[in-house]
Amino acid sequence: MPKLRLTTQRESIFNNEVISKFELFNSLFLTLPFYKIKDTGTLLPLFFKSCEDGIANGQKPAQIIEEFFAKFTSYTERKDIIDLLFRFIQYIERQVVLFDAVEDASFAKLNTTDEQSTLAFILKKNADNKPMLAKIEKLIDELSLRLVLTAHPTQFYPGSVLAIITDLTKAIRDNDLTSMNSLLQQLGKTPFFNKKSPTPVDEALNLAWFLEHTFYFAAANIQEEIDQNLDEYNLETKKILELGFWPGGDRDGNPNIHADTTLAVSKMLRQILFRCYYRDFRIMKRRITFRGVEDNMMHLQNVLYKNAFDQTCELHDISDELREHLNKIKETLLNEHNGLFVDLVNDLIRKIDLYGNYFASLDIRQDSRVLRNVHAYCRQNKPISSLYPADYDQLTEAEKLKLISFKEAKPVYTTEADALIEDTIQTIKEIKGIQKRNGEKACHRFIISNCQQATDILQLIELFLWNGWSKNDLTIDFVPLFETVNDLKEAAAIMETLYSNPFYKAHLASRGNKQDIMLGYSDSTKDGGYLMANWSIFNGKTSLTKVSEKHNIQLAFFDGRGGPPARGGGKTHRFYASMGKEIANKNIQLTVQGQTISSQYGSVESAEFNIEQLINAGISSGLKEKHNILLDTENKTLLDEMAEDGYKAFVDLREHPLFVSYLEKLSPLKLLSKANISSRPVKRNGGGEMKLEDLRAISFVTAWSMLKQNVPGFYGMGTALKNQENAGNWDKVVKVYEQSDYLKTIVDNCMMSMSKSDFVITAHLAHDNEYGAFWTQLHDEFELTKEMLLKLSGQDVLMANYPVDKKSIATREKIILPLVLIQHFALEKLQHDQEEKSQQALEKLAVRTVFGIVNAGRNLA
Repeated sequence: MPKLRLTTQRESIFNNEVISKFELFNSLFLTLPFYKIKDTGTLLPLFFKSCEDGIANGQKPAQIIEEFFAKFTSYTERKDIIDLLFRFIQYIERQVVLFDAVEDASFAKLNTTDEQSTLAFILKKNADNKPMLAKIEKLIDELSLRLVLTAHPTQFYPGSVLAIITDLTKAIRDNDLTSMNSLLQQLGKTPFFNKKSPTPVDEALNLAWFLEHTFYFAAANIQEEIDQNLDEYNLETKKILELGFWPGGDRDGNPNIHADTTLAVSKMLRQILFRCYYRDFRIMKRRITFRGVEDNMMHLQNVLYKNAFDQTCELHDISDELREHLNKIKETLLNEHNGLFVDLVNDLIRKIDLYGNYFASLDIRQDSRVLRNVHAYCRQNKPISSLYPADYDQLTEAEKLKLISFKEAKPVYTTEADALIEDTIQTIKEIKGIQKRNGEKACHRFIISNCQQATDILQLIELFLWNGWSKNDLTIDFVPLFETVNDLKEAAAIMETLYSNPFYKAHLASRGNKQDIMLGYSDSTKDGGYLMANWSIFNGKTSLTKVSEKHNIQLAFFDGRGGPPARGGGKTHRFYASMGKEIANKNIQLTVQGQTISSQYGSVESAEFNIEQLINAGISSGLKEKHNILLDTENKTLLDEMAEDGYKAFVDLREHPLFVSYLEKLSPLKLLSKANISSRPVKRNGGGEMKLEDLRAISFVTAWSMLKQNVPGFYGMGTALKNQENAGNWDKVVKVYEQSDYLKTIVDNCMMSMSKSDFVITAHLAHDNEYGAFWTQLHDEFELTKEMLLKLSGQDVLMANYPVDKKSIATREKIILPLVLIQHFALEKLQHDQEEKSQQALEKLAVRTVFGIVNAGRNLA
């Protein structure tokens, strides 16, 4: 018998505020200004019922759809059938938007922070404990949170749609039916997709929407709350939150990003920021109309206006100048006007302290293999050619380390360079100009993807010294990115070599003895499977923390997290709260990408909540600093064995001869490049044959999510747990699970991935001559994993501990079920219909379904 569970208050709120309202407002779609909308609205419920019944009976998507058209319509021509399917897609896309808006409108009622983990509660609890207050002050001084927006191609809503969602959410919250009706009609007329692929600058502009409309306010509000809490206990305040930005700077595998792109984005970020400042200043100006402030107000008016709107304005860092005039106004208000409206001045000062002249730090990222080629090119030119032997690239790592001299040089480039080499050299030179115009923080990190040896970092430093930078003024942080399972194993040894290098040691000292290290969840999961990826990163963090502490280096881990659990997503704040004292955790840095941006940071309210969750995780784990029991010998051995078993299962699957063709043929993998959602190619080898190693992790995970199988988020977990049970270790596994919040989070996120899977949709493949056995292998591991996770967690269904999240996922999956079947129908027909016109229509049909499916999943890709 399944356990009976009482409905929680939060579930009741969800049922009343989200499910009921969505069903009510959904009827408004009947008036949307689509072609033949009444036909669509009438037929869609029948189509949905046909889809449900069809998959329950094990029918193929094509059979389900053809039977629907034969039974409920008079359409027989392919053109008419595809036309109605496109209208279904349009309708469902907007249903997803409506559900997003209804759910977001209920955000405050559904989400409450754990009061006991907040800074305010901790300070109040320890008000009379001076040693603890001193510890809290030290922790706050060391604590930081950096959220980095990335240009990964899973944020499908254009800015125009995001603005409508924002207004629609407010209208729903206010029960403003008139506005809702108008906004739904506007939504019906507003395109959801691009006619052509965006440029990198377009991508940057799209993501900057979130900087301008949510982060600008949310981060300042959080900082204000921190300032007030600390001030109440006479503790010194500290800027905790930083924003980072990858669009325009992340050129790893993106041939469309150039030095001029990076320059354009840095200027765009600055201009948008000054428009935000000017908007705030206008509000301030309407209130502060007193004598004694006129000159300073006039100066700010002119400076802010020029920097916001004058394209010919000479750019330089004016942060100090702005603070100076604002502080003079503040002083006048306090001394002569009873502090009236001083809060408006403080708010603008706080924002300038947070965002400076740059808004978000623009990171540069390039692959180590490209950077090695740049170093080789520079060595061909005088005077650098005299410093290195011709066979340098064939030398061992130890031999290379002895030759790297860090000599400043001005090479004369007489040989022709390819585009990537030219871009790297030009970008290195241009970073200095960006820092001069926008401030040092505007662009101060260079991330080396696929970092495999210490020389990858040291050679990059030489590239800076050969292209306009000096040793004494090297205001750049060099960030290695360790991604694969093997690279994570070697990471500590690489950092030991770097920390021991005299030049690098001196450089770190000049940068405050701080080192950022990036870890990639996406590629490690694609490389080693879900459990091995998470365990490898855990062990990597432990060993990297140990070697950094040995050299007295303050370490910050920069986690390359995607949206889905398979790429490090899920409930990320729980990971940070469960690290333990053996892992550096006072500087939390993570990428925020795709649908995670709009779902977690799409409104000021949700952004504040999620930022606060991460900060609270850092504070609570910093104060407790518990030992992580996964590092105990017996537990570590157990997890090592489990990770290895999961790894073997995943690698065996990955090496299956049908693995790549299964994704190519049955998912829209090959068509993702036609979705016009990204400036970046789907794979790294351009137009070559589809190879797994060249396939981007995002495309890889997206393809599995379209199949509703989410293999990267669970495969191997069931095998690993079953092997432990067979070995007689089950009680040990249960004990570790019950004691380890870190392992619980891994399990919970795995359950989330599985909750967004539905093998019933593809059950007909069990009888497929080519892929039947392969599908059965995937399905068997899914069922085994489900069985073992439920047994381990003591739950009767997946995500039983998160009933509201579970219900939200189930509702979203129900909404987009027809999209999934339409996509599979189109892909099935593409294999047989070779007529060019039909091929184009079917490809377009399949591609269009991707948008709604990913948007509904919120962290599927």
